[in-house]
Amino acid sequence: MSERRIELGFEGGNVLRLTVDDGGAQQIVESLRNGGGWRSLDAVEGTHWINLNELCYVRLVPGEPSRVGFGGD
Repeated sequence: MSERRIELGFEGGNVLRLTVDDGGAQQIVESLRNGGGWRSLDAVEGTHWINLNELCYVRLVPGEPSRVGFGGD
């Protein structure tokens, strides 16, 4: 299953950056369509409970998760 970076922006300026599988990204999008309230989201960084009523934006980062480091081919 492929992983994807997402950014969740909240009232007050806090941004939560997570690595989730494609299903997790879709789960957040569907939750926004279905209304507010609390939703859990499983990410590489752990399980997070998100209050959708305080969410200002969701950014689905295109491509693979960012990686730091050097590699040779």
